[in-house]
Amino acid sequence: MATEETQKPSFDEWIYWAQVVLDRLTSVVHVYNKPPHPDAFIPENERQLKVSQAVDILRRLHPATDENNIKLPRGGASADSAEAQIIADIQPLFRDVLHRLPCWSTDMQTLLKSPWFDNCNGHFANVLFRGPGDRENEGIGSGMPIHGRLPEVIQNMLERESIGDSRAPREEKPRTSDLKTNRDELSRLWTKRNISSLRSAGRID
Repeated sequence: MATEETQKPSFDEWIYWAQVVLDRLTSVVHVYNKPPHPDAFIPENERQLKVSQAVDILRRLHPATDENNIKLPRGGASADSAEAQIIADIQPLFRDVLHRLPCWSTDMQTLLKSPWFDNCNGHFANVLFRGPGDRENEGIGSGMPIHGRLPEVIQNMLERESIGDSRAPREEKPRTSDLKTNRDELSRLWTKRNISSLRSAGRID
């Protein structure tokens, strides 16, 4: 019987970690848009470019965490096909996120005036870098897989997907939002918070 390490991540794993990435990246966009410390400087054109890049990933990742996908029925050819397509859509976004995380983490450390590893500067920075509650593997850390946390999780998932000999069976891992709201509410909050960025990025009319 295949062990988890030799299996492709299950559909539920992909959805769970897509939601984690969505939450952390939403925080990244928020900090880029509204740096909390006026003396923490990143050139404006560079900051706006990074906002546009992050928002583009968010827009493409957000549909994967739609409530219909989270509650996708198990079993059957139709469900299997839908799961495969959703996973195929998430993978390139995770690769893009993994590529950009070191730069994002460096910028967040600058803009939040916070180290990534410990003694973070406030609750917001602590959740961003070290994850919510005791879920440290949900924090972006240094942005590099070698230092663990979310970058290592993403790298491991992509590696398992490429070398796995079978798909791990579905086993729902409940996702508890940091805001204690459902995904529809998170979608509403995300859109409200980032509507100006979406317009400036030319993504909506």
